[in-house]
Amino acid sequence: MGISMHSLGRIVAPVLLLAAFALPTQAQLTLEGAIQLARQQDPETAAALAAAQATAESAVADGQWADPMLRLGVANLPTDSFAFDEQPMTQKVIGISQKLPRGDSAALAGERGALAAEAGFADAATLSLALARDVGLAYLTLSEELRVRALLAENRRWMQELVGYNRARLASAQIQSQQLLQSQLALARLDDRIAAADGEISRARGVLSRWIGGAAWGELDSAPPEWRESRDWLAAQTLPVPLAVVESHPAVAASSARVEAERANVALAQEAYKPQFGVDVSYGQRDRTPMSDGADFASVMVTFDLPLFRQNRQDRRLAASRARENAGMLQRQNLLQQMQAELNGTVAMAQNLDRRRREYREELLAQAEATADAVLKGYAANTADLDAVIAARMDAIEAQISAARLTYGYYRALARIRYLRALDAPSSGDAIGNFK
Repeated sequence: MGISMHSLGRIVAPVLLLAAFALPTQAQLTLEGAIQLARQQDPETAAALAAAQATAESAVADGQWADPMLRLGVANLPTDSFAFDEQPMTQKVIGISQKLPRGDSAALAGERGALAAEAGFADAATLSLALARDVGLAYLTLSEELRVRALLAENRRWMQELVGYNRARLASAQIQSQQLLQSQLALARLDDRIAAADGEISRARGVLSRWIGGAAWGELDSAPPEWRESRDWLAAQTLPVPLAVVESHPAVAASSARVEAERANVALAQEAYKPQFGVDVSYGQRDRTPMSDGADFASVMVTFDLPLFRQNRQDRRLAASRARENAGMLQRQNLLQQMQAELNGTVAMAQNLDRRRREYREELLAQAEATADAVLKGYAANTADLDAVIAARMDAIEAQISAARLTYGYYRALARIRYLRALDAPSSGDAIGNFK
């Protein structure tokens, strides 16, 4: 006696819905919401911004002249009487001196500091992009594990139906107890996989909680993000990806600003070959004495240093500045090469994952489902054994899980591409604000 069409329908129908990703009816946390929350709670980027702001403030101070020096005193006061009107050279002196910048050193120091601040702000932007990438990867990994568990739970209901059906058939002596035990064992194995999936979900929530805290343990939207622009861009790419794609990244901008700062440092070292001037103006007041009418004195002096011994001072500092400039340029070139190589590798991986997930969606899932359906119908007609039914269903489960993992792997690759293309830059509404 075969399985009735009503019973067969109750077993097959839930499984036919598993090929598509079902959206949750109400999600408390989306990927974009998780990124925004992480940015609001991120101390590293906030610290980088504070350091950059401090550098910007210091740059303004570095570009200013030195403060003038005021002198107040008494000159040539006789020590035997301490009288101001005894000796003609006794004076009450007031003076002011000003040290002038060495060439254009003040302006160059301010420029160097401003470029260092620009690099700091670009570093903060890079940290924010890296945060969005890391949160996205952790979020998508958690979403993947939630999806896998949902697939296992759906198939568990199918397996429960099979166990109940076999129990009824055993009661009517249509099958042997061994077949019931087989279906119960398959159900137990599914339960074990669900328990393992629960462990992976807890682990993934723990990773995500590093950035968003307790929100990682709440409900979230496990559907993959839209990212239409990124998917269209990826589909249009041919390898290798042009270097220009990564040249606008904040990390490259930070490296470029540091090179420019070192170039300003070279110019500043060249200014050290010029003498530094100073001006000193003083006024001496005298009292009338028996030997003098007490005329006051005024003095003006100009001072400057003589950078004569340059071999072990100015020459060395200029050579060091040029070496740092060359090192900065090489580091920038290395960074560009690394980022381009990473982008090329990620694009190749994402394109491969996209092809494979399309194959699953367009062919393999339907074939696995059709095979499981055909074997189940054969079992209902007593032309297929239970082992074949369970094996076909497990193959269908594995196909569904593989399709889910390919899909989330594809979106994780997109998250890395979005970082390299600097697409998740922070908005002005985020806690870290603008990077200028």
